[in-house]
Amino acid sequence: MRIYFVIDIMNGKVVRAFGGVRRNYYPISRFSRIVDVDDPIGVVEAVKPKFLYVADLDKIMGKGNNIGTVEILADKVEHLIADCGFKNPEELNGLKFTPVLGTETFDMSKLEEVRIPVFVSLDIKEGRLLSNSNLEIESMIEYLNTFSLLGLIVLTLDRIGSCSLDLETIEKAIDLSENPVFAGGGVGSIEDLHRLKEIGCEGALIATAVHNRSIALEVVRRGYV
Repeated sequence: MRIYFVIDIMNGKVVRAFGGVRRNYYPISRFSRIVDVDDPIGVVEAVKPKFLYVADLDKIMGKGNNIGTVEILADKVEHLIADCGFKNPEELNGLKFTPVLGTETFDMSKLEEVRIPVFVSLDIKEGRLLSNSNLEIESMIEYLNTFSLLGLIVLTLDRIGSCSLDLETIEKAIDLSENPVFAGGGVGSIEDLHRLKEIGCEGALIATAVHNRSIALEVVRRGYV
């Protein structure tokens, strides 16, 4: 199972994400036990992950973007995927990294216009799909089964930073999805990673458990469990 280290960028700095309540995010150095810097390049150079997932919260919230930084980071890891709040297929042209299209921002009815390999993020909060469509989680997964995706990320926003997995939602997605499923939000231990692997996850996104040393740095540097 592939392991992606996560950085969330807001106001140009890496922040500690918790519960999806972005107004309460603060610089990662105030929380982390493994880094003492907040700039994205410094954090990635310190952690040295094999695979990296970036959430450009500035772009997602419509307050600027960090795409230039993301492209620099892409040269520092083996594979980088990023949710930069993409809203339409035209924004995907010429990127130096693999885009993640989040249901929170991207109009999934335009997915058939996308001509490059992508991940799709099911952005879920309080059990409901964040989307401009009227589809429920199950219906969205069934719709996405008509496309060949690099991966379907089940991102349970209210579990981010909690070290408490929503296994029920993840297992349901694995049962329904014909695309590889990746788990995001709530991974708290190496045991969680093994459990995700056992139920059929192809990958997991982790950050908090690495910063608090519940999961060893070696796991994200190796990139697999």
